[in-house]
Amino acid sequence: MQPEVHVVTGAFGYSGRWIAKELISRRKNVRTLTNAIGRDNPFKGKIEVHQLDFSDHSSLVESLKGAKVLYNTYWVRYKDKKAGYTHDLAVENIRKLIHAAEDAGIQRIVHFSVAHPDKAPDWSYFRGKVEVEKMIMESSLSHAILRPTVFFGGQRDVLINNLAWLIRRFPIFGVFGFGKYPIQPVHISDVAKIAVDLGESMEDIVVDVAGPETYSYREYVELLTQSMGLRRIIVPVPPLLGWTFGALIGLFLQDRVITKAEIRGLMRGLMATDKKPLGSVKFSEWIETNGVNLGKKYHNDKKERRYRNPRSTLGIDSSDSTENLQ
Repeated sequence: MQPEVHVVTGAFGYSGRWIAKELISRRKNVRTLTNAIGRDNPFKGKIEVHQLDFSDHSSLVESLKGAKVLYNTYWVRYKDKKAGYTHDLAVENIRKLIHAAEDAGIQRIVHFSVAHPDKAPDWSYFRGKVEVEKMIMESSLSHAILRPTVFFGGQRDVLINNLAWLIRRFPIFGVFGFGKYPIQPVHISDVAKIAVDLGESMEDIVVDVAGPETYSYREYVELLTQSMGLRRIIVPVPPLLGWTFGALIGLFLQDRVITKAEIRGLMRGLMATDKKPLGSVKFSEWIETNGVNLGKKYHNDKKERRYRNPRSTLGIDSSDSTENLQ
């Protein structure tokens, strides 16, 4: 009997790469939909690669045919109308992907959402997440919707690496407000295992995905700083001032360092859950081993994201950056 075919959007990115790796370890045939240019392919012919084009329904259907499960990591991190990045467009693209999956005979979708999407309905990022979840629930597909907190682990962890990069370069580090709001990081390997476990089920389910440890944001920054062997003065800063500083650094780096929605979501406590944690890897143990190597080089998210036809694939692999600082 031939192994099942499972499709992953963005398997050369961060979360998609770990999902594909986990699927291969379970002897699944893996196919990816991507339009990224310049990203390394670590799988050496072990997965099929198909071009992703949301504007071509027939092509989407053909690329999904014969597969049982679709793992969707697609989203956009921020709005940039000039470049064509909008959350409304991301919603429409996922709508097209769902329709194509239905027409192709996909049985199940495992979709990456965000923790507490309903607690920030006034922000287009979260409003779009809620709309997509509803769309999936109303589709004919069996579904699992994952609501992760904030990822850590692996070589492509843009968020924690760039936070460490900032800590390395400035003797004073500001936390938004007093930094008392919770953050509950989850290792990307745990996320991949949970996603594939749910891909092997047919139960319609929505689950929070978080790690076993919860910190205040200030504690999180202090632990990261200590693991790097550094001493830094950590001070509270008004959120607007922190965003402005990030915007200035972003101009220099030609990247989007932090967004207002990310700051507000963090301060509202959306990066933790009161549900039973499903992850097992402890951030404290991981950072003790890996902290010394973090932040030595800045990972430029915007420069890395290049596509053959940008307006047909905007945001693929976006959950790989801060979708989950979210």
